[in-house]
Amino acid sequence: MGYKVAKYFQIKQDIINLIKSGELKPGDKVDSESVLKKKYNVSTITVRKAFNDLINEGYVVGVQGVGTFVAKKQMIRGLTSISFSDELVQQGFEIDLNVDKIEEILNPRIADILEIPHDQSIVCVRRIRIANNEPIAYQSSFVDSRILSLNQAKKIYENKSFYKTLKEYRIVPTWVNENYSVREVNDNRIAKLMNITKNTNTFFVKRIAFNECDEIIEYAETYFNKAWYSVTVNIKV
Repeated sequence: MGYKVAKYFQIKQDIINLIKSGELKPGDKVDSESVLKKKYNVSTITVRKAFNDLINEGYVVGVQGVGTFVAKKQMIRGLTSISFSDELVQQGFEIDLNVDKIEEILNPRIADILEIPHDQSIVCVRRIRIANNEPIAYQSSFVDSRILSLNQAKKIYENKSFYKTLKEYRIVPTWVNENYSVREVNDNRIAKLMNITKNTNTFFVKRIAFNECDEIIEYAETYFNKAWYSVTVNIKV
């Protein structure tokens, strides 16, 4: 005698099978609650339970007032490389970078993080990270202008890589400290560049990079689109 499968689980499994078979592709819209209610002769609660499981397991994403869509492939940080670009390439993404602006600034808060005087100018490189032709992150890197000049920083237009540009001038980070949190993008301009709506929650990463002498060479702030980004940490006991 076979076991009776719960309706919500059947709905969930059917959608997973459609995704795995390729019939539903990343970005495709999943049948609505009303359609699934009629198709499986179930209640709204049952359909929502299936959707909640699918969302929690990363198969779909819900957009309020629009619908439920198959999730895009995420970039999963294994925290194994200093270079974000290297990890993307290793996972099979086609990457690119659009420079937003390169400027020289004075900023007491950033100066304190870099451990330099408040009147020391800082070179700021702001860029949009692209994966598979879609914007996935907005990054701002800050470097003491005595380490990297404004003109030297502009080499990023050619290199399409911040760390490759640093390396060209013999600035080599050997380890980094990263802090992860959730933060809304409340800047209309940045939100537009990331192709998200203002006040959307993102993964916000603060990074301090050090050289082999444990001297700070860069401070960076990055907004990662949560639909594209996750972090995996392995802990060996």
